[in-house]
Amino acid sequence: MEGCDQNKVFVGGLAWETTEDVLKEYFGSYGNVVDAVIVIDRITGSSRGFGFVSFFESEVLSKVLGDSHKILGRTVCFRQLPEFVYGCVVNNVV
Repeated sequence: MEGCDQNKVFVGGLAWETTEDVLKEYFGSYGNVVDAVIVIDRITGSSRGFGFVSFFESEVLSKVLGDSHKILGRTVCFRQLPEFVYGCVVNNVV
C-alpha cells in the first residue's frame, strides 16, 4: 500500500541509554533501515524504554521477526504494527 509504513516494528524493553543510532546500527545488520525512533517522555526528557524501527524491504522485516534480539545487554521484545495504526485502508476500513 503506497504511503503506508507496513515494514515497521515496535521495539520494547530497551535500555534507557539506547539511542536511535544504536537501533539503526543494530537493525542495519539485517538490511536498510529507513527510520528508527526512541520515544521520549515529554516531562523528564528520558527514554520511555521503547521505540519503532522501519525497514525499506519487507524481506528484512521477516528476518528481524524471525530472530530474538539483545541490544545493549537487554533482550528486547518486538512486534510488527498493524496497518490501521498508519491510517491505511484495511478491509475497506480507515
